[in-house]
Amino acid sequence: MRIIKFSVIISAALALSAFCLAQKKVSLIVAEYDDNASVNHLQHVVNYTFLDGAMVSREELLAIPTQKAGVKGNYIRFDIGKNKLYRNRYIVTGIGNIIDIKNKKVLLEEKDEFIAFSGDSVIFYTNDIFKGKYYSVFNLKTEKYQKVENANYNPLPRPTVEVDDTGEPYVINAYATSGKKETLVKDAGYGEAQPLIGDNVKRKFPIFWLDNKNFLYANFSKDQHTAGIYRVGTDKSTEKIADIDEIPATAENTSFEYDAAGNVIYTCGKGKFMIDLKKKKAEPVVFETVGNNFFVESAENAKYGRTIRYESTETGKKWCRVDNAQTTSGYAAFQTEMVVGSDRYPQGVAVWNSTTKKWTNLDVSSLANIIGWVSE
Repeated sequence: MRIIKFSVIISAALALSAFCLAQKKVSLIVAEYDDNASVNHLQHVVNYTFLDGAMVSREELLAIPTQKAGVKGNYIRFDIGKNKLYRNRYIVTGIGNIIDIKNKKVLLEEKDEFIAFSGDSVIFYTNDIFKGKYYSVFNLKTEKYQKVENANYNPLPRPTVEVDDTGEPYVINAYATSGKKETLVKDAGYGEAQPLIGDNVKRKFPIFWLDNKNFLYANFSKDQHTAGIYRVGTDKSTEKIADIDEIPATAENTSFEYDAAGNVIYTCGKGKFMIDLKKKKAEPVVFETVGNNFFVESAENAKYGRTIRYESTETGKKWCRVDNAQTTSGYAAFQTEMVVGSDRYPQGVAVWNSTTKKWTNLDVSSLANIIGWVSE
């Protein structure tokens, strides 16, 4: 009798557990422009809740202006750079603002370069001709923002690396916290001209840290059509990883980043390349991972846009952006577009889920950005 009762209890527990797993709730956080944004400069942070693959509710969390009286330039912006979602609660925008979506308020209006999360602290760096160079820390518990007065403070145990572009070719120098200068690269190429601005603009020079002792940079030829990818160590060691030639002009600057699988990806006018440090190769990316077993065709096809896959199964073909795609376990969200010739028109957000294996289209008339997913 006891065995039967015990079996019934176990069966009930398993059924309840399976039910809870099936009832997993997730929320997609999206920033949307107000319909009258050209006049009131408002943007809305919106929460779309999904249950078992179906969108069950929409909640506007807060409205925030992009401009504010007394604040020069941008105030709060979700459409510049990449947003970060921390602890399922805090949004750090691409320009360094912090928003608490749980308590629905702006925590930090300052605009600084994000460096790292460290427990309850968010660390920023300022490099301004008027303000100077310094680190600052925002404490998420006390909600206090403070400049670090110790000039030798460095949250990252590595030297500061800067490019000397006063002559050609450029030079890469390292500066210890003591201020000691050391030249790491005497011939770092000619940098990358900012596109669509002019011939004599200040050139961009992306440096990508692999760890605290090694970084990558692109050594551009003077004509801008060839770039050598180099690894440089703080011990002055240098090795060429790969060459990329026949780089066409582009409307966007090149960049390094880690993809969702931890691979180093270099993006330029010729496309996206996976940088294989061991094999010393730059391999073209055909399908790029956007996380949680979702993959998107890297190059657009003129007929259908991009193929999207979940694991090895195609989920559909869409005209969509890849740079702001957001995924979580079993869900992926993409900003969709209508393409007419060379013109693009945002169409909203498309969400695919592995439960129903169907797409849900969110009617977002003016999307600022897809922020990310919150799991409950």
